[in-house]
Amino acid sequence: MGHATVGAPRRTRLASLPWHVVAPVVLYLLVSLAGVSQSSIGAPELRVDPADPTGVMLGEARATRSDEFLTATPLVLGVQATGRTEDHNPLTAQQAVLNVLPSGPVTSVLFLDGTVQRAGPWLPDSVLFAARHWLGVLLLLLAAPAFFRTLTGSRWIGWFAAALILFSPANAWWSGTHANLLGFAFAGAVALERAVRGVDDRRWAAAGAWSLLAAALLVRTPLLYPPWAVVLVPVVVLAMVAGLLAPRPGRGRRLAVVAGVGVLTLLLLAAVYWESRAAIAASADTVYPGTRVLTGTAAAVQSLFGATHLGVLADGVTVVGSNASEISSAFLVALVPALLLLVRGVQWRVPGHRWAVVAVAASTGWWALWTMLDFGTVGSRLPLVNMVPPARDAQVLGHLAVILLCLVLPGAAERGTRTLAVVAAGAAALVSGYAGSVLRVQNLPDMSLATVWVAAGGVGVVVFLLTRWPRHAAGYVLGGALAFSLVWDVNPVLVGLGDLRGTEVAQQMEQDGDAARADGGVWASDHYSVDALMMATGVPAFSGRQMSGPDPEVWGRLDPGREHEEVWNRGGAYIWFSWSGRDELEWTNPTPDVIHVAGSPCVVAERLPRLTTVVAKRELDLDCLRPERTFDWGGEPRWVYSVEERAGR
Repeated sequence: MGHATVGAPRRTRLASLPWHVVAPVVLYLLVSLAGVSQSSIGAPELRVDPADPTGVMLGEARATRSDEFLTATPLVLGVQATGRTEDHNPLTAQQAVLNVLPSGPVTSVLFLDGTVQRAGPWLPDSVLFAARHWLGVLLLLLAAPAFFRTLTGSRWIGWFAAALILFSPANAWWSGTHANLLGFAFAGAVALERAVRGVDDRRWAAAGAWSLLAAALLVRTPLLYPPWAVVLVPVVVLAMVAGLLAPRPGRGRRLAVVAGVGVLTLLLLAAVYWESRAAIAASADTVYPGTRVLTGTAAAVQSLFGATHLGVLADGVTVVGSNASEISSAFLVALVPALLLLVRGVQWRVPGHRWAVVAVAASTGWWALWTMLDFGTVGSRLPLVNMVPPARDAQVLGHLAVILLCLVLPGAAERGTRTLAVVAAGAAALVSGYAGSVLRVQNLPDMSLATVWVAAGGVGVVVFLLTRWPRHAAGYVLGGALAFSLVWDVNPVLVGLGDLRGTEVAQQMEQDGDAARADGGVWASDHYSVDALMMATGVPAFSGRQMSGPDPEVWGRLDPGREHEEVWNRGGAYIWFSWSGRDELEWTNPTPDVIHVAGSPCVVAERLPRLTTVVAKRELDLDCLRPERTFDWGGEPRWVYSVEERAGR
């Protein structure tokens, strides 16, 4: 009896815990402390011996995610290796801000997850990286339920929205970028709501703290790839603002809070831009991508509604005219049941529910037009909107449809009519099946006809369950499970940091990086995988990534007279060298985002005297090079040469 009496209160205390908060936080801590991520740095190119990789990796690294495993992740690991966020490539303008890393006092506070990476010399690198890797997902899992509870009265529909965002092919094939972006957007909107609530309750200190947090979260979002941020973030914030301002009593007070947070966000954003003005100016002045001015054009139907058929991409099927990342999309098919439910009529459950739906529906409609109609020159004159390529809009438009559906479902009748459910299911299945059929004919010839029919049928069943019994768990569980089945094997589960840490090669490179930074020396290689290794270990190098734009003065030394400025004045680009004995350097752009310089490393060293070490994928016999050692990387030998001064240099 005594044990039962003691145990009952303990169970009661456990049951009373806010598990919707506790569970995501505990899971986040576990995966972070274990150093678990879904990075593709376990790719064969970044292994000493691909046949005998270091550590544990479940699944397959994806070559299409090169901007993650050859850029974003190595740059973060380089901060851990050096304890600093300074750029280590003299050819490039400062570019930390484009990887959401601090570049000064303001961003050191606002980008705390990047600032923490500086503790790499003292704390486990894999833990620091995993904590940053999953931060956006944690925010999504915490904020989406709170967001929908505020606007619909239902916390649980937020879990469904988070699942469809996380498990969308667009998010999976873009290395979780969309979940990260929406995690910060939802969290910023929820913090704004808490600030308003604090003012309503006259808790001024809490209101001030929440206002500051809301601004700090929202100011982060434009840097997480602006074209997607322009589409997604304003819709999330507008929905919350519409819901908060809908009730008449106290509207003026709430409007003042919203305006205050808006002004504070703009001030912080201005501070970030001022602190990073050199990087932003360098990016804007580039030939590619430069300041792009775009207009709305019609996207292919499979780019809009084909997401439910993209599970085959993980099987390595041939993609015609595109690749797995570019062809991926989110669940725009959710727009079909959302609109039919609105036409049928819904019950507004909480104050502001109606206006949140109106705001999201109108915004979704606008962005649907941007990617379905040709706007001509009119579209190019629309500020901010003209920054968004219709193809990028198409990739994330489905997230807006999911948000709209999850706002509408809590207001649907507890038991929908059979007619509505059948019509909604049939229409959604037809749209999905049509997009899948076009996808099969034009882009995925290896996809079977049965796959198209099964996927369309699955969509129909989920929509039928959701519209017939919107309060029952069956439709939500099945929808989440089917979404997960599309992407469960897209990204690997990686424990640790692969061969970029702990191997003899990586340890030697870290020592070389320390020595080069102390002496002012700079390296260069002729293979992108070695460039990634050098970035990850803090080795200063002329080869690698030029994210923001060039340093024209340094490039001008390599290219006297700037005869080839069209080639090297690029942002978001790889800098590739090819070594030979030719004294004349050859300049090309194999693709718009590659700057290729071919010729003798001796010529490069004459023009860039800081070049002290050359890494080559074959043996070189040149009078300016002295062999130092070899190492294996990517399963192939690499030769390391020190550069000796030549006469006249």
